[in-house]
Amino acid sequence: MVNKRPGRPRGSSTAQQRLMDAAQRHFERGDLSEVSSRDLAAEVGVSHTLVNYHFGSRDGLVAAAIALRAAPHDVIALSRDRDGVIDLSRLAHGILAVWEHPEHGARLAGFARRLATGDGSAGSISEYIQHAVFQPLVDDFGREHARRIAVAVVGFVFGRYVLTLPMFTAPSRDEAGHLLLAMIR
Repeated sequence: MVNKRPGRPRGSSTAQQRLMDAAQRHFERGDLSEVSSRDLAAEVGVSHTLVNYHFGSRDGLVAAAIALRAAPHDVIALSRDRDGVIDLSRLAHGILAVWEHPEHGARLAGFARRLATGDGSAGSISEYIQHAVFQPLVDDFGREHARRIAVAVVGFVFGRYVLTLPMFTAPSRDEAGHLLLAMIR
C-alpha cells in the first residue's frame, strides 16, 4: 500500500533502503534500466515522490545502485537507456556516485594511485578497461567520440579524486556532474 498522506512520513523511514534494495534486485536481474521510479516505489510500497526526496531523481537512484557495484563495466551497464544505448548523463552521474561513495571512493583513489606508480597490475587492468569499458563506448559513439569520453573521464577522475586538484575538487558534486557531462558530450 502506498502512503497517500501529504507531507513527510511519520516514524523512522526505511523507504530509502527499501528503494536501494529494489534497485539492487533489478540490477542483479539485468532490468534496472527498464524499471521506472514509479515501478520501484510501487514495488516497495512507497510514494514515487520518495525517489526524488531521497535520491534527487531516478538517475540519482540508479547512480546510488551503481555505487554499490564499483566495477567500471557495471557503471557502463547501468548507464544504458531503455534502447540499450549508453546515456551520457547517467554515465557521468554514475561515475560521480562510485568515486564519491564513502566506502568505494577512497579505495578506488588508492588503487588508482598504485596503478599510476606502475605496481605491476596495470597491464591486466588496461586490458579489462579496453574490453569492458572502452569498447562499449566505441560501439555506441564511434572510436573518436569514445576516445574523447575516455580522455575526459580519466582526466576528470584523476584531477578530482586521485590528484585532488583544487580546480576539480572545488565544484560541488552537482557542479562536477555538469562539468563532466559537458566534457563527454
